Amino acid sequence: MSSKSIIEMKKLIILIFAISFFLASWLVANVSIGGAVTWVSALFIVLLSVPSYYFLIRWIGVKWGLILIVFFGIFPIIVEAIGITTGLPYGEFYYSDWMGFKIFGLVPWSVAFAFAPLIFGSLTISTKLIYDWRLHLVLSAVILVLVDMVLDPAAVVLSIWVWLTPGPYYGIPITNYIGWFLTAFIASIILYYFLQRIKQIQIEIPIEVSSSLFISLSFWTGFSLWTGLLMPLGIGLILSILIGYYLLNNSNV
Repeated sequence: MSSKSIIEMKKLIILIFAISFFLASWLVANVSIGGAVTWVSALFIVLLSVPSYYFLIRWIGVKWGLILIVFFGIFPIIVEAIGITTGLPYGEFYYSDWMGFKIFGLVPWSVAFAFAPLIFGSLTISTKLIYDWRLHLVLSAVILVLVDMVLDPAAVVLSIWVWLTPGPYYGIPITNYIGWFLTAFIASIILYYFLQRIKQIQIEIPIEVSSSLFISLSFWTGFSLWTGLLMPLGIGLILSILIGYYLLNNSNV
């Protein structure tokens, strides 16, 4: 099989996964699975992280790939544990028992697999849209806030977490998005610093590192469609089309 055929096959696989998760979101929105929801939710999050992990490791190698995966697995656990305990920087909230075992009795273990693909994807897309590395960091944070505007309303509908003081955006307080911007900005700085040290050149992250973000957005955009979350649906469609355009028109995937 030629290299061009392999590239086209990879694109097709990513697209099939995205469409499959989009359709699977109908089941989550409409079919109750009872007690199985805990392990199904965790399995879903772990599986979604695999494509980005794979492409990151293929790009920078096993050693640095695993270091970044582990670091950005621990990072959200610590930040969210602080957030749940203090209310900063997101506002007062707590996780329900949907996601299973909680680290420190506060944060579901699967959160360790949920954040890294998002930050990997947001920084990747930011490097495709602009060339100034300082703006990469800001845009990456903005993209992740927009992603959260798709994910969070769905999570509230599913009672994955609960806000003690509901806000104006589908019950989510504005402080959550301020906190997300700060968290994403700091995470983008750290990720950019690591990648610059590893590559020692102007960073151009392979677009396929954003594949997990693309598939995840496909799922939650579909969920927003089935549950009538119109604003998350609109944001999700725009982001999915943007990321999909770069993924499917790239000659190196």
